Amino acid sequence: MFQTLPCLLALTLGFTTGNNQVLDEFNYPSSTEVRKNWQELKGTLPLAMQKSNDQNVLLLSAPFASNREIPRAGMDKAVKLDLSTPGVFTVDVKPEVPDSNHQVSLYFKSGPGWYSAARSVKGNNWQTLRFLKSDFRPEDKPAGWNNIDTIRLVVWRESDSEPNTHFQIRDLKAITNEIVIIVPDPGQQQKDTNTVAAADRIEGFLQTSGINCDRISESELSATSLGKRSVAILPFNPDLSAKACGTLNQFMEQGGKVFLNFHIPPALEKNLGIKKGSYFKPEAPGGLSSIRLKDSKILGLPTEVQQASWNLVTATPSGHGARVVGQWYDEKGKPTGKPALIVSDRGAYFSHLILSDDPIHKQALLTALMGHFQPALWDSIAAATIAQADQVGPFQTFADLRQHIVSTVTPAKSSELAARDLDRTTTTLDQARRLLKQNQAFQSIPFARTCREKRVKIYLLTRASPPREARAVWDHSPTGPYPGDWNRTCKELSDAGFNMVIPNMLWGGLAHYPSDVLPRSKTYEKYGDQIEQCLKAAHQHGLEVHVWKVNHNLSTAPEAFVIKMRDAGRTQVSVTGEPSDWLNPAHPENFKLEVDSMLEVVRKYPVDGIHFDYIRYPNDRHDYSDYSRQKFAADTGIKVQNWPADCYNGKLKSQYRDWRAAQITRLVETVQREARKIRPGIKISAAVFREYPDCREWVAQDWPLWAKNGYLDFICPMDYTDNDTQFRIWIEDQQKHLAGSIPVYPGIGALSSRTTLSSDRILGQVDMTRKLNAGGFTVFSLNPQTISSIIPDFKKSAGKVKAVPPHRLKK
Repeated sequence: MFQTLPCLLALTLGFTTGNNQVLDEFNYPSSTEVRKNWQELKGTLPLAMQKSNDQNVLLLSAPFASNREIPRAGMDKAVKLDLSTPGVFTVDVKPEVPDSNHQVSLYFKSGPGWYSAARSVKGNNWQTLRFLKSDFRPEDKPAGWNNIDTIRLVVWRESDSEPNTHFQIRDLKAITNEIVIIVPDPGQQQKDTNTVAAADRIEGFLQTSGINCDRISESELSATSLGKRSVAILPFNPDLSAKACGTLNQFMEQGGKVFLNFHIPPALEKNLGIKKGSYFKPEAPGGLSSIRLKDSKILGLPTEVQQASWNLVTATPSGHGARVVGQWYDEKGKPTGKPALIVSDRGAYFSHLILSDDPIHKQALLTALMGHFQPALWDSIAAATIAQADQVGPFQTFADLRQHIVSTVTPAKSSELAARDLDRTTTTLDQARRLLKQNQAFQSIPFARTCREKRVKIYLLTRASPPREARAVWDHSPTGPYPGDWNRTCKELSDAGFNMVIPNMLWGGLAHYPSDVLPRSKTYEKYGDQIEQCLKAAHQHGLEVHVWKVNHNLSTAPEAFVIKMRDAGRTQVSVTGEPSDWLNPAHPENFKLEVDSMLEVVRKYPVDGIHFDYIRYPNDRHDYSDYSRQKFAADTGIKVQNWPADCYNGKLKSQYRDWRAAQITRLVETVQREARKIRPGIKISAAVFREYPDCREWVAQDWPLWAKNGYLDFICPMDYTDNDTQFRIWIEDQQKHLAGSIPVYPGIGALSSRTTLSSDRILGQVDMTRKLNAGGFTVFSLNPQTISSIIPDFKKSAGKVKAVPPHRLKK
C-alpha cells in the first residue's frame, strides 16, 4: 500500500479557513512613505521599498558586518488595535542570503509591556512565517491584546561574522480561523508536554487537510478570544479552570462545538451531553489496538483507525443527541466494549490522546469530524486535496516533478513511460477541479486523492538505489513491531533494502535482556532475551545490529530503583532546585553504571555496534545538585561564591559549561576505548542534537569533538522536520563540523512526536542525503504503522538494490 498522506505546511497551499485582517501589506508607493509609517530601530539602515515580481515590498537592511555591536535589525509602527480574537499572525519574509538561518521576532506592545514570539527563516525563498498567539510570551506587564499600540518586527544576528544582509517583507496579517486549539499557557508548556504534543499532532493532521487552526492559551480563553469560531479543540486539558469551563459552556450554548480528548471536566458534561466514566488500562499490551467507526451522519468517516493506546477514560452519552460512533478493539480484532469516540450535537469526546500512528486514517477521522461540525470547511478541504495532488516528494508543482523524472530517470525509454503515465493523471485531477467549481466539494476529494496516489507511485518507482549506503531504522520498542517475532521484523526490513537496525535495548535503569548490571524489564520476563533474539534474526537476514542505549534517563526504570538513586544523591537537580529523574553524569557511581551496562552488552553479544542516545544533560538548567557543585570545585579548583547563579548565567558560566561537556565526553571516550578492546571492529555511534554549537551549550553534547578524536564511527543527528530546506541546511552544517571525519546518517522523522511524513516525503529527504553524499540515513521509527506502510514502499524504490554501509568498508 502506498501511503499518500502528505506532510505539508498548510500555508504553502495558500488557503485559509478563517478571516484575514491585514495589518500592513507593505505596499507603500515610495521609501519616504514607508518611513512615515515605520521607524527603524537603532543601528538599522533606512527602510526602503523594492519591487519583487511586480509587487511592492519593504526592504529591511541589517548592517551586521558594518556594525558588529548591533544584535538585531528591526522597525516599529504605532497602531491602535484590538487583537483579542485572532489566533495566528503571519508575515512573508525573503532573506537575501541563500543559506539564511535567522530568527525573526514579532512583538506587540500593549501599555507598559510587550507580547513576543519568534520563528526561523531558512534559505532565500519567500516564506510565510506563522506566529501562534499561544506562543507569545509577555514581557513586563502588557495591558492586554485589546489594547495594542505598537507593532515591532525584528531580525536577529545569526553569527558574529555574518555579512551585511537584507530581508524583503510583505503582507503582515492577523488570522482568525474557524478551529481553535486550547493549550496551556506558554510558561506551562514545558511541563505539559503531553498536551502540547497532542495539539501538534491534531493541528498537523488538520493542516494537511487544508484546515488551519488557531491556538489560544487557557488563561486567554474568553468569549472575546473565541469570537465567532465554530469549534474549540481540547487536546488534553486536565487542569482547566472554572472560568474556562464557563466560557466553553457559553460557547456551546451559542452554537459552538467542543472536541475533548481524554478528559471531560464535570462542569462541561451537561452541556456537552457526554458524561465522564472511569479510568481503564488493559491487562496486556495490544488490549487497545484499533477503533471501528460507524455513523451515517458524518461524511468521510473512516471505517477503522489503528491506534495503539495504553489506557483511556470511558464516557457515556447523556443528552444532546450524543451517541457512540467508535468502539475500541484489541489486537486480535475482538471488541473491548469501551467507547473510543462519542459525538453529540454540541461536540465530541475521544477517550484517549490522539496519537501519531495510522496517520492516513487519523487525518480522515479528524477531517470528517471538523467537516461535520462546520460543513463550510469542505470547500477548503477539497481545495487543499487538489493542491496536494501537485505536491509530491520535495516538489511543489507538477511541472517540477515531471521535469525531475524526465531528466534523471534512465534509460530514456523508462523516462518516456514515466512521463506518459504522469501526464495521464491530469485527467483525474481535472475532474476534481470541475466538481469543486460545481459546488460538489466532498465529491471532488476522491478524484484528487486518486491522482496523487498515482503520482506518488510513479515517483517512488523511479527512485535510485545506490549499492553503497547506510539504510538504518531506529526501533524504540525492544520487541520490534511484532512482539515475539524478530525474524518477521528483520525479514521485512531486509526485503525492503535496509541493512541496519538500531533497537532500544537498555536505558539508564532498565534492560530488556538478562542484565547483571541493570534491572530487568517486564518485556524480558514475558518475551525473553531481546538482544539475543534480535541478533539471531538480523544476522540471518543480513542486517547489522547496533544496540541502542538511552543514557542517564530513568523514566522507564522501576520505581524502587529510581528512589534508590534519589536517596543516594545520584540524580540531577535543576537550577531552581526541582529534582529530575536523570542520573548525574558527574557522579562516579553513575559513570561506572553507564560504562558497565554498555560494556556488558559488548561482552555478552556479537553486536555490530553500540549506539548512544540521551548522551547529554536534559537542558541548560541541569545539573545544579550539591554533588555537582562539589565535583566542579574539586575538578577545577574554582571556588563558587554564588551557587548556582555564577555557574548558570554568571561569571563562571563558560567554565561550568565546559565542565559539563567534559563529563559527557568522558563517558563516550571510555566506552568506545574499552568496547574496542573487547570486540575489535565494533562500531560506535550516537543519536545527537542537530545544531552545533548550540547543543554543546544547551545539553553539553560535543559530537564534533567525539568525531575528531575518533570516538565515533558515524553519527545519526535527529534532523526531524517537514521542511526540506531546513533538512538540507542542517545536514550541510553537520558535514561542515565533521569535516569528512566520519559519515553522517541523518535522522528522518517518518513518525516522530513532531513530524509525520508520507513515503514520498521520506524518499525526498533520502534523495537529499544522497545529493549531499551523507553516506546514508536513519528512519525514525520502526513500529506497526511504518512497517506496514512506509517500509514496503522502500522495497519498490530506495531499497531495490542491496547496499553496504560506508562504515563497513572503512578500515
